[in-house]
Amino acid sequence: MIGTEILMDAFRDRKLVPPLSSARANLVDLAQAVGKLAGVCSFEPTARAKTLADSIGESDHLVLVLIDGFGMVMVDSLPEGAFMRRHVQEEMRTVFPSTTAVALTTLTTGRWPAAHGVTAWWTHLPDLGSAANTLQYTARAGNRDLLERGIDPKRSFPVPSMWAGIPRDAALVIPQEITDSVYSGYFSGGRRAIGYDSVRAGVDAVIERVNNASEKTFTYFYISQVDSLAHRQGWERPEVLRAMREMDTHMARLRSELGSNARVVVTADHGFMDAEPRNRHSLKLTRQIQPLLRVAPSGDARVIYLHTLSWAKERVRRYLEPRFGERFVVVDTEDAIAIGLFGPDDIEEDVRERFGDMMIISMGADVLEYNPGRGPGRMLLLNGHHSGLSPEEMEIPLIVA
Repeated sequence: MIGTEILMDAFRDRKLVPPLSSARANLVDLAQAVGKLAGVCSFEPTARAKTLADSIGESDHLVLVLIDGFGMVMVDSLPEGAFMRRHVQEEMRTVFPSTTAVALTTLTTGRWPAAHGVTAWWTHLPDLGSAANTLQYTARAGNRDLLERGIDPKRSFPVPSMWAGIPRDAALVIPQEITDSVYSGYFSGGRRAIGYDSVRAGVDAVIERVNNASEKTFTYFYISQVDSLAHRQGWERPEVLRAMREMDTHMARLRSELGSNARVVVTADHGFMDAEPRNRHSLKLTRQIQPLLRVAPSGDARVIYLHTLSWAKERVRRYLEPRFGERFVVVDTEDAIAIGLFGPDDIEEDVRERFGDMMIISMGADVLEYNPGRGPGRMLLLNGHHSGLSPEEMEIPLIVA
């Protein structure tokens, strides 16, 4: 069977879930719904985005909270009477790969990865000739600042943030350490960033901003603590479960201390699936495969992009498939595009090279790291991971209060 046939079988069996579904809204729909409610007029929302906007409702003060990593698997683990469980409006799907850089870029642009071109934690940038971390705006080689390398953010992020067009008083409430980052400047559309040092302080900042406003507002509130803990510990560990309950308490307080003319929308960029040590693998560029690649691999924990020589695809496939068996599937990128893994449209020409020629996609919990150095990389030391197509990673909540 070719790779996409294996994926389609897994979709039918619900072992994996595709980002596109006729029955479920997705993160693109929510991004466009939020844009519409905030007054952005530069795009025509999808029919489902209009429905979501109607169900969320108009308000003088729109607060969008993104709790990094807080997928449905975490929401469902809260006590039955928990604030966020009680206010789940519906279950949605995130984009693929189910990882922060891809999802946040979708959130601020209202576009699929096929358009905005951020492909994973490590995105191949043709201007650089290698992979880069777009969130930190650094090259993988030497962790060097991309601005120092002369890489223009406007080319790295070809689809602008729609938030630049919000006619309301708009601001971001985000961790202090990322307020001045290149990505935050892009993501915000140039809007003001308010830094915080603790989640409690962040909640206080949102409450103060909204309750003292003299005009209509849009506020984006980003929380990273659960994601960081779940990566290190594994999402089902007591420390993470305790942090999840704390997030629920914070969201309940946020809603209770805002006026009736405010609407709070809570969602996530992705969920989590843990990987035991036996599920962690390395991709080494041996002398059998390295000569077949044009550049080094890019990607994330559960998806790797390969840029092969034009004649070498079958040789690459024959090398990979026996080594990974049923744990991963090798897919031609054109086939992945055809089944809508990156959205319903073809990939935009100016970002097509970023997606490579072939992909290695996890069929479940297994993770795969390309590490150009010796020994295991940092990823293989982590217990919790995301970026794959499992329900645990792909299903996210829409919480409205």
